[in-house]
Amino acid sequence: MAHQHADVTAIENAGRDGKTSVGSLLAEPLLRGSLVAGAAGLDGPVSWCLPLSETRRYAEEGIGSPDLGCIAIHLPATKLATADEAGPLIMELAKRGAAALLAWQPPGTRSDLTAAARAADRAGVPLLELREEADYRAVSRLVGQKALAQTSHVLEYGARVHRTLAGVLAQGSGIPAMAHAIANLSRCPVLILDEDGEHLAWAEPPDGTFVDPSAIAAALPPGPPRTDTAWPVVADLPVATGGEPEELDLRLDPDEDPLRVLVSPIIVGGEPYGRLVMAERSFPPDEHDLAQHRVIAEHGATLTGSEMLRQRSVRAAEERARGDFVEALVHGRFADPYELGARARHHGFDVDAHFAVHVVSAAKLLPVGRDYLRIKLTATRIAQAMDPDGITLTAAIGSTIVVIRQLTDCGDPLRERQEAGRFAQRLRRRLVQPLGEDLRVTYGRPGAGAAGVAASYYEARLAMGLAWHTHADPVCGYDDLRVFAALKEVAGSTEGRSFAVETLSPLRQAGGGDLEPIVLAYIKAAGNLNAAARSLNLHRNTMLYKLDRASRALRMDIRTAEAQYMFWLAHHIETLSSVTSTLADELSPPAETHGPAR
Repeated sequence: MAHQHADVTAIENAGRDGKTSVGSLLAEPLLRGSLVAGAAGLDGPVSWCLPLSETRRYAEEGIGSPDLGCIAIHLPATKLATADEAGPLIMELAKRGAAALLAWQPPGTRSDLTAAARAADRAGVPLLELREEADYRAVSRLVGQKALAQTSHVLEYGARVHRTLAGVLAQGSGIPAMAHAIANLSRCPVLILDEDGEHLAWAEPPDGTFVDPSAIAAALPPGPPRTDTAWPVVADLPVATGGEPEELDLRLDPDEDPLRVLVSPIIVGGEPYGRLVMAERSFPPDEHDLAQHRVIAEHGATLTGSEMLRQRSVRAAEERARGDFVEALVHGRFADPYELGARARHHGFDVDAHFAVHVVSAAKLLPVGRDYLRIKLTATRIAQAMDPDGITLTAAIGSTIVVIRQLTDCGDPLRERQEAGRFAQRLRRRLVQPLGEDLRVTYGRPGAGAAGVAASYYEARLAMGLAWHTHADPVCGYDDLRVFAALKEVAGSTEGRSFAVETLSPLRQAGGGDLEPIVLAYIKAAGNLNAAARSLNLHRNTMLYKLDRASRALRMDIRTAEAQYMFWLAHHIETLSSVTSTLADELSPPAETHGPAR
């Protein structure tokens, strides 16, 4: 217990950066009762002592200012005997950051320090008048011993804290267990937040008073921004570090005292992972406790960052494995039924169940900018967590998110399609906030097992391409584009593609591309000339003129039902052919896949 008390006393006597304070030196017999002026600077840290002659050499070498931080200056009192000498010298040393001025009275002399005392008070630098025996050798030895003892005490206490928390990290107990360990060490409530301000853990000591963690999180200023500064890396892995704890006074209740908190950023590889917040139990807090808590907060933030990195690595490995399985499922890439069976068991995939595949597409998923990967990862995790009671497999494939969901209404095709449609609507509602209003969700027809998944994915991707071309609803299924489904075989045939080209080419050549939208709007308006003109913001006569030009180019009257049907059919065949050819480089209609392993 005595050893622990020594640690606490040493930490208390330290400045905020772990160095001995000038005031603590005055307790030593050699310097006791020597303070003349500058009491305002007694809390400043001091780590070394130099003679005045050495400080002048520093100035001649051009070392940047302030270059005397945490250094006590030992000088003969004769240098401060007159106001003309004392004032400029003290102001120069104070400007260079000197921690204290130790005016030594040499044997046989006695200099008056009245003028020096006034200058020291103005500069806020402690001025000590040393006795004859306190020469430079004795004082520099004393300051060095105090600084080394202080550093060793702080390091020893920090090592014990680190060892305790490292044991929690080694057990892999998670962030809540780490928060409880930090709370037990500090006897303070501890809150751990991620980089988005979400609560990861909250712990209170057994004898702690109740504090609302939500109120603390709401009162905190925004977290630290991301930085491109180079940070420690070992074996290509990011190193977790804890930044210098910051003291904040939060006023949670206007009728009560503020709450003093220590906020330590959790940084891994230069990226902020979150913050560790330690709430003091009294205001103002005891200096003994505050000194300890700063050490605990710094080490706690470092090891919490290591635990967060470990958990992210495990989660990333799980997501990669799930993503590989989803990609193999939708493309039917299994070497044999035994591989399918083994991987399906690992991911809880029932090869005999019915599934529907949903495809999510949005501009924010495109590889543009710095944040698209983070946005894609966030959206994938939201989709994965939507149905915790069911079987949902989610993965990012290319610039889309693929969601495979097991259906509960198996056996009835109509009910299966309705269930898939309801899930698609829910999926869009959950993802529209992170991905934006241009979000589209399409889904294929439900199917059984791995073969059904591959077929449903192909239909969902085909529906996505058609939806973008035809400006369909933000949520639509393959069945909603039934006309294209009926034309699938025609669009894939040579005769169908030739018919589309022969029908549309004369119109495009004659009008330079501006007649085709006119005809499409006219057909969409069911032959209503006025409605079509309004949809295009054209005058009725202009619309008539352009329709006449289209009729001459097509060599048939576009006002007749037969001509309109031929143009509509050719346009749909070309659209479907264009979408399917775009998908051909990535996937093809799935062939028969192996059944489950027996």
